[in-house]
Amino acid sequence: MLGVDVAIKSVEGTKLAEDVTSDSSVNFNVGANIVQSERNPDKLTLKFTIELGTEPEVAKMTVTGTAVLTGDDKEIESMLTPKEGESVPPVFMKIYQKVYAVLYLVSGSLKIPYPSPGLLKGVRLVSAREISQPINQQTRSALV
Repeated sequence: MLGVDVAIKSVEGTKLAEDVTSDSSVNFNVGANIVQSERNPDKLTLKFTIELGTEPEVAKMTVTGTAVLTGDDKEIESMLTPKEGESVPPVFMKIYQKVYAVLYLVSGSLKIPYPSPGLLKGVRLVSAREISQPINQQTRSALV
């Protein structure tokens, strides 16, 4: 049986505009980076970074951590391969589901707009080089 254990290592939230409230209308941009850090026949450890930015630029949140998948090799591989018609692997969906509560709490604490749990429809994974750069117009257009 497949298991996914997510551990959050750091959370950062920044309110970039003082006149923003939790009711402000924004579009969220989601960037993600998932990197394999360890692999055994029945266990895979991934490091992840998820960055949410807004348009207009009023807030930014970043979550980093690890996800450990346990199960047989076939189950693990199925979590790493996007299903037909989807752009992200199921493991990312599992990670986002686990960190969503933290993102929601940070948003409420900063009094910034709340991200939707449905943000994952058009997410694309970005490279480590892209995730280390601030979201710019070129990257933003490629994200949700």
